[in-house]
Amino acid sequence: MKSLFAYFLLWLPHVAWAAPRVTISNGTYEGIYLSEFQQEIFLGIPYAQDTGGPNRFRIPQSLNETWDEIRPAKQYGHACPDENLGSDGTYGMGEDCLSINIVRPAGIDESYRTPIMVWIHGGSYQVGTTGLPTYNLTFLVQKSVKIGMPIIGASINYRKGGGGRCIPGTGQTNLSLRDMRKALAWIQENAKAFGGDTDNVTIWGESSGSFAVGQLLMTYGGRTDGLFHRSIQESGSAATAWYNGSDWYQPIYDKIVSQVNCSEVPDTLACLRTVDYNTLYPFMASSKVDGPGFYPTVDGDIIPNYPTELLHSGRFAHVPHLYGTNSDEGTDNAPQGPINTDADLRDYLEHGAGFGFPASAVTRIMELYPDDPAQGIPLGTGAERFADVGGWQYKRAAAIVGDVFYHAPRLEDARHYARHSPETYIYRFNTRGYVGGNGSATGGGGSLVPASRGVAHYTEVAFVFGNPTYVGPWPEYKALSEQMQDHWIRFAYHGNPNGKGLPGWPRYGDGDKGLNLVLQTQGQGGSCVEEDTYRLAGREYLTQWARRRHV
Repeated sequence: MKSLFAYFLLWLPHVAWAAPRVTISNGTYEGIYLSEFQQEIFLGIPYAQDTGGPNRFRIPQSLNETWDEIRPAKQYGHACPDENLGSDGTYGMGEDCLSINIVRPAGIDESYRTPIMVWIHGGSYQVGTTGLPTYNLTFLVQKSVKIGMPIIGASINYRKGGGGRCIPGTGQTNLSLRDMRKALAWIQENAKAFGGDTDNVTIWGESSGSFAVGQLLMTYGGRTDGLFHRSIQESGSAATAWYNGSDWYQPIYDKIVSQVNCSEVPDTLACLRTVDYNTLYPFMASSKVDGPGFYPTVDGDIIPNYPTELLHSGRFAHVPHLYGTNSDEGTDNAPQGPINTDADLRDYLEHGAGFGFPASAVTRIMELYPDDPAQGIPLGTGAERFADVGGWQYKRAAAIVGDVFYHAPRLEDARHYARHSPETYIYRFNTRGYVGGNGSATGGGGSLVPASRGVAHYTEVAFVFGNPTYVGPWPEYKALSEQMQDHWIRFAYHGNPNGKGLPGWPRYGDGDKGLNLVLQTQGQGGSCVEEDTYRLAGREYLTQWARRRHV
């Protein structure tokens, strides 16, 4: 049965809709009415002060201002600084970048209590912004109305790379995560004015956005402070990335201080806050050393311990979880140099990518992941080796790397999540993505991604957001996208992704070995349930060594 709200929306095409306005604690914003989608959007609303000048490398500061005039909220905010000026800088780039976007069905006002889904973009904690077209929330909100379960979509910008880094000895740590919590606090203070339900907020992200969701679950040892109530993680664990401390960051910091001529002053951090943005940020981007870039760190505060330790001790938010990985995560993370021989692979595992594996562990890993292309990644590609892409043992390396960073941490997370939160739902996404030839949804010149990449990292994003330009022109792809949107929305609504007409999605803990829903097209046999046992011995062994990667 459709909600009364869904019936109400049937009348909207006959209504002359003015630009929407919302008054929050600071003042009034005017957004945009999208007649095609029957939606109201508010873009680029600041949730904290400018992070430049005295606020540079400082925890986010509240706005603490009010105004009487009507302010526009009609364009995405500036991306926080990163090296991708071309793509991420479409709507500007700079330090005044902590902003939030709101997409809601037209007709909602503060009398409604509409669930809120908060998108945290990915980009390895180094790049990305909410203004990218692949993160357009309008199609997901449109789908929510169609199934009678309207949601409000929100997305946030936060500091990345050097701007969100650990500044040794200052207490100004993990600024990216602190930005995210500040945005969530803004939602608690203001979302009711948009018709949002502040008691039903889902945090949701992909790649480093998924790392962040896992980290937010663990902040202050599992303290949510009522900021969120469900979590969705797409391809990424709190234990995927490194947690390097001052011994890692101090030389980088010292190098930047020297490059901008701040070495000869007593307070180098205060000096950095006086340096012109255009002078400082080129050095921030160029000062990384080989290996992991700028990621969160264990600071004894917002991240009180390594995620693996917090997970094992149950010190994370016990809320409903929807979480998964793509079949061929490793193809995007496999080494760039060719891996042709056992010696090449051994050298990479012992010395590359910050694994920290001793020689004996590498020997065991190579036994668990033999040089058999039929067992490699991309999955189901038989004897083909794709040697021209990454060498004779490319598929072997891709299987290992994908499991190290994604599938093994996901396995470990799911087991512990389900122990404390029975409403834990796990997926494996298993459909190759579409590459549009002319940028249209009609498929002019478009095709599947190369077979050598398979069901790669990030592929599921297009299906969840539902933008036809990126899903592809084929009916079975559109049907899978509709199905996945339905699951995600229902989960945000009441913590369970199941519904009429959808494949049954069991809770992970309903099977002794864990149960996943394999998400794939009807041409592949349709979505189905599997036990979580693929490459099990390898994933469990890699989990034992996770702590050696500083996670």
